[in-house]
This record gives sequence, structure tokens and C-alpha cells, in this order.
Amino acid sequence: MAGRAKQTGAFWLRLVCFALSAVLLVVYATYVLTPKHDYGVCSMINLYAQPQNSVDVLSVGTSLAYAGINTNTLWSEYGIASYNLCSAEQPFWVSYYTICEALKTQRPKVILLDAKPAVYSRDYTRRGRTILSTYGILGLGNRIGAMLACVERPEDAIGYILGLPEVHSNYQRLSVSDFCFPPDNGGRGAAWKGYIEMDETNHHQRPSLVWTDIKRNMNVREEEYVRRIFELAQAEGIKLLLIGMPNPDYASDHMFYNALWSIAGEYGIDGINYNHPDLRYGLRYSSDFADWQHLNVKGSVTFSRKLASDLKELFDLPDRRGNALYASYDVCSADWYAQYPDFKLDMKGDESI
Repeated sequence: MAGRAKQTGAFWLRLVCFALSAVLLVVYATYVLTPKHDYGVCSMINLYAQPQNSVDVLSVGTSLAYAGINTNTLWSEYGIASYNLCSAEQPFWVSYYTICEALKTQRPKVILLDAKPAVYSRDYTRRGRTILSTYGILGLGNRIGAMLACVERPEDAIGYILGLPEVHSNYQRLSVSDFCFPPDNGGRGAAWKGYIEMDETNHHQRPSLVWTDIKRNMNVREEEYVRRIFELAQAEGIKLLLIGMPNPDYASDHMFYNALWSIAGEYGIDGINYNHPDLRYGLRYSSDFADWQHLNVKGSVTFSRKLASDLKELFDLPDRRGNALYASYDVCSADWYAQYPDFKLDMKGDESI
């Protein structure tokens, strides 16, 4: 009798071990097959490798923010330990779940929230880059939550939750880096703490508009989730600052931003709209943009110097340079300046925008 019980126990132990091994194998295989692109996947995954509670400023938002907020400038010139969790066309519902996931390992002093999603009119996310960005969220609850928020019907999310078809068709494009954790996509979004550079130069003029207080209602779902973000930050005791990224195409965004600022005011949350005509900090629309709305490398340095100065004035942010916990920031900065040595010099111009 005792022998039979022992055999039964051994059987169940082997079964449990087999099941656990199978689950771990599936999880790892899904990770390997997840596309490691610039749409936010690598930035999110690499956050898990960041030392716990080492990010003081967490930026969340669209590609305007990941191309404009230069984490290397913030670190090397001001000692601000920042990280960009931004992705292409990121709506506020993806921002919300991204923040929820980040707070599992980080306790930032300040969250910077890109205002751009205030102008988005769609109720749900079309299949493409936006929903792909959720693949970087490894926490199952927040990943499923983000995916469900992206689609109109829950059944539409099943394919994404299972990683179909993007994950299961990625085997043809696998490289050695896909098997590593954290992933390395050539530095973009990974080695530079979520900053993704744009090298091109596109000539523009400063937006021409009458600066008014007229508001245009935001999309209902964007408003719902930005309110969730405000309430989450307050519940966690984290300062939040709205950021209006400089944008040559801003004239069409202005009234939506007014509505967002009004909602933020209900929560006592402040913001800085860097499109305001009274703000002059050396940004040149003729040379500092890569396209119709994204800052290029030069523009990101100029803008980030102004942003860092404002952050230091508004918040009690320590200078982390020289702290061994932040050694990875020195590595990132060294890599950045090796590729862009000109920006190690003071390039602040006296020409206004």
C-alpha cells in the first residue's frame, strides 16, 4: 500500500514538473518569436532589466515623445535618470496599462505624459504598430488588459493574446539577439533607455495659429483612459506632468490640447505646452525636425535641454551621476556620444523659434 502511494506521488510530481516545463518552454518560445522592433516592444522589455526603483522620470506617449525626449541629454548634462516607454501612435489606453506594468518594478518621482493622443479620433486601435507595442508587456494581466482595450470585441483580441499572427510568423526573421534577454535591437529603444533617434532633416515653419482657449472635445475613450491615468498617479502619490511636444503640425491639435488641459485641471495636474508662442529656447523649425511632427537628433537635444531645465525647476530631482546603481546610464551616454560626438558640445543657439 505504501509502495503504491509512493508511486502515485512520484507520478504526480513528474506530471507537475512536465507541465511546468511545458509552460516555461511556451513562454520562452513566445518571447523569442515576439518581434523586437521600434514600436515600443524593446523599450518595454528592457525596462525589466533596469535596476528596481532606478527611474526618476518615466515618459509615456507616442513617437513624438520617444523621438523628442533624449534620455542621454537628460542624463549626461543634468543627471536625470529617465526612461521612455513610448510607442508609435500610443493611445491613452495603452499608456495606462504601460504605466501599470512599469509600476511593478519602478517608483518614478515624475511621469511625463505626452498629450498627443488627445487628438486621436478612433475608438479602437487598428491592427498594426499600435497593438504590436503591447507585446513588450510581459505581465499577463496588463498585457491582456491592453489588448482588450485595443479592440471593439473581446473575441478580436484572442489572436493577439495568443501571439497570432505576428509572433508565430516571425520565425523567418529570427536572429541571435531574439534569444537574448533583454533584447538588443541595435541600440534604438534599448541601449538608450527608450530614446529612438531620427536622423533626417525636414524644413518647416513655426505653426501659424491664433492662440485661444477654445476647446474641442476629445474622443470619449481617450478621455476615459486619461482620467484613469490621472487617478492612478494620484493614488500612487506620483507627480504627473502633461507635455505638449513641439510639432510643426500643431495648429490642428490646439483645441484638443485645450480640452485635455482642462480635464487635467480638474485633478490639479499641470502641464507644459512647448508649442506656446511665448516659449523661446533655441528650437529651429527650419532644421530641428525629421518630418512633419517628429524632432530629429539635433532638435531632441535642444528640446531635452529645455525640458530638463524645467523638470529641475519644478521637481526635486536628484543628480544621479556617479552613483554605481546608475552605471548603465553612463554606458548609454558613452555609446550615444560615440555616434553623435558633435552634441557633446554646447550647441545652444541664440536664434529663437
